[in-house]
Amino acid sequence: MPEETFAPVASEAYYNAEADHRWAELSPKPVDKRPIIYGIITAVVVILIFGGLGVWLFLNPPVAAVLRDIFIIFLGLGAFLVILLLIALVVVTVYLVLKINDLIGMLNREIKPMLAQVQSTLHTARGTTAFLSEQAVKPVITTASAVAGVRAVFRTLFRR
Repeated sequence: MPEETFAPVASEAYYNAEADHRWAELSPKPVDKRPIIYGIITAVVVILIFGGLGVWLFLNPPVAAVLRDIFIIFLGLGAFLVILLLIALVVVTVYLVLKINDLIGMLNREIKPMLAQVQSTLHTARGTTAFLSEQAVKPVITTASAVAGVRAVFRTLFRR
């Protein structure tokens, strides 16, 4: 199978994205500028609204004083709500710390003795393995190797 080349065919247009999909990023696709225009218009309208509100409040001090008082009340309520949430966060944190402490205590009471028992069992198994290796496996291997050596000698001496 021949390798595909990336050279454009003479009959195809260089920027034709449908004919040559390998260069799709080179296709002259128009960029939609409507979101940018809408964003600029929205920002200008918001700035004009806040500017007009500021001028109106500057020209009407009693209304500004009432709005200031309402704003101060809402700030106080917000601060109160934040303090309540922080207190709840501290209570939940203390509860979780106590639960983790209980979990650590349970691990010390229950898991450590089990690990000690497993370690004792492994020590016993290691001793049993060493005993079997010395008393049963080593003599069998020694005997089998001696028999294999004798067979090799007989095979060499009495070759047919």
